[in-house]
Amino acid sequence: MKLIAKYLFILVLFFSFNVFASCKFEFIPMKSSFSNFEKKINISMHMASSEDDIKSYPIPIEEICKDNNYKMFPITYSFIKNKLHQIFIEDVFSEVDHLINLKKTYGEPTDFYEDQSDSGIKYYHWELFSKHVFLVIKFSPNETISNVEIVTNEFAKYLDKRNESLEE
Repeated sequence: MKLIAKYLFILVLFFSFNVFASCKFEFIPMKSSFSNFEKKINISMHMASSEDDIKSYPIPIEEICKDNNYKMFPITYSFIKNKLHQIFIEDVFSEVDHLINLKKTYGEPTDFYEDQSDSGIKYYHWELFSKHVFLVIKFSPNETISNVEIVTNEFAKYLDKRNESLEE
């Protein structure tokens, strides 16, 4: 009888870990070259938007994540001078818990804010060695929008420099 209880406990434990959706958005490291990205994704199917040295590639999430819970939203990879500096997601339709997924990958957030009302925002930030990860969840009784952004430490500097050049 003890043996059956032990096996049931292990079985329940195994299935409880697989309940939560999981996806690694950063399937290539930040600052990886475009050619590294191109090897993993069939880029010829996707249009790139180009603004100076910035090129962005929206990819269907289904191509990145093997978990079937991830569907119906694009994940955009942005390259500056052919190096990956930003990953951006806007998820309006799915029921995926992005906070649990990001905690699995990056650990506990460095700082966060959780609005306790029926409508508002939840904000989470991970400050890591060479990058920042942000999760902003805008919610109301009718809608939830989750934005995930992973950026290198240099990303803001590149954008400022680009904006200054456009103003001249």
